[in-house]
Amino acid sequence: MSSDVVISILRGIPLFGSLGPVLLTRLAEKTSSLKFNRGQIILSEGQHCNNLLILVSGRIDLYKEVDENTELILQSLGRKDTFGEIQVLEGTPVTIGLRAAENCIVICIDRLILNSLLKDNQDFSRSYIRILCSKAKEAQSREETLLKLLLKSGLDLPESYSVSNQKQKTEVTTNTCLGDIVKMTSTEENEENSENGEVFFKKEYTCPLCRSGFGTLKPRQKYVIAERSDEDFCMYYKTVNPLYYEINVCPRCGYTFNASTYGPVKTDLKDTLLNNLADQWNSSNYGGLRSLEDALETFSLAIECQRLRGAQDSAIGKLYLKRGWLYRYMNQKDKEISDLDKALYYLSKSYDNVSSEDPKEEMNLMFLLGQLHFILGDATGAVNWFARITQHPQKGTYPYLVNRARDKWQDIRRK
Repeated sequence: MSSDVVISILRGIPLFGSLGPVLLTRLAEKTSSLKFNRGQIILSEGQHCNNLLILVSGRIDLYKEVDENTELILQSLGRKDTFGEIQVLEGTPVTIGLRAAENCIVICIDRLILNSLLKDNQDFSRSYIRILCSKAKEAQSREETLLKLLLKSGLDLPESYSVSNQKQKTEVTTNTCLGDIVKMTSTEENEENSENGEVFFKKEYTCPLCRSGFGTLKPRQKYVIAERSDEDFCMYYKTVNPLYYEINVCPRCGYTFNASTYGPVKTDLKDTLLNNLADQWNSSNYGGLRSLEDALETFSLAIECQRLRGAQDSAIGKLYLKRGWLYRYMNQKDKEISDLDKALYYLSKSYDNVSSEDPKEEMNLMFLLGQLHFILGDATGAVNWFARITQHPQKGTYPYLVNRARDKWQDIRRK
């Protein structure tokens, strides 16, 4: 799709109305476009959203699977409608599915490009906030409609919901920063969004294993200021490091999880997990402020719990990767390398399971695998992965990733 066509489309969307011709042209040059056939899944529930989506033609259904035999169409998107304004800010998972109801063309704006635009342009930021408020109201309305339909139909509610005769003012909210589904009272929701100047707020969880409730501190996003990153995506921050607070630890039973591993525990695994945790859990409480050492302990607990639970290889690999970053912060090179080696093992195993419908996710993983090979001293393995990105069938859609991989490949060959 030509830049002129993209500019014309963007100009007709209220979200981009504050951008002048120069910024619109720059933005159009950095977008990509994808075609989807009728019935093709665009995003599955739980899949990470790394792009703002703009529908150019056709129609997209937003749907929710109630059970294996029941599906609800929550909304249909038409020409120039957008999706992902909330999730794309942090690349969090979507809580509904997107499917092409007709043959359609979608413009994609990468979240890094979008975040850069939000950072550098105040008028666009204000416009974006107004759109987010509108989207939040729409999402709340759809959720209320969904719950009413479920209750009337007699179908089971999701595990995160409960029905009580007492009139407790409790809402079930999707946290768009982490993708967790948590119970949050109105007071807690106000606390998260308050302007009281406090860096942290307390978030309440229900332990998937023992079902007890507990609270843990989370940093407010406006206080999380990134400074730089390494080639394997390890981030450094000017202020609070959100990695310290990523892991949630139940103080009662010791079950430990993060956003990507938060979910129900299979019944036949509960006794095994409880017995293993009982032998080693010392009832520590990680719900308050955390040091680097505390963060390291929580990731170690998460790795042990999720291995016992049988979590996906990708989830285990990312836990090892992030624990390796923590060792990097501590300048413990041997332990860092050991964890990166384990991360490479699990992430390599998970590569075959990456959805072919999300080439960007696949190419990002390929880049990470190449970089891990390079860090671990395997230049040949690194070049192999970087070269595969430059030969990917969708390389024209994501030139930024391809150029980055080509630069790394050539840099390694020169060295």
